Amino acid sequence: MDIEKLQEFFFWCMLINLGIYIFTAIMIMVFHDTVLKIQRKMFRLDEETVSKAVYRYLANYKLLITVFNFVPWIAILIIK
Repeated sequence: MDIEKLQEFFFWCMLINLGIYIFTAIMIMVFHDTVLKIQRKMFRLDEETVSKAVYRYLANYKLLITVFNFVPWIAILIIK
C-alpha cells in the first residue's frame, strides 16, 4: 500500500467517524428526553447519571477519532 492510499484511508476514516459523532451528538441533543426515558426504564438511571454517561461517551469517541484517525492523517501529510 502506497502512502497516498494510506493518507486517503485515514482521511475517509476520519470523515466517517466525525459524521457518526456529529449525528450522535445531534440526536442526543434533540431526543434528550426520549433517551432519558429509555435509560430510566432499562437501567433505572437518573438524569444526572445519564447525562454524565452520554458526555463521557462523546468525549471518549472524540478522543479516539483524534488519536486513531486525525493524528495519523496529519503525520502522513507531514512526512509526505
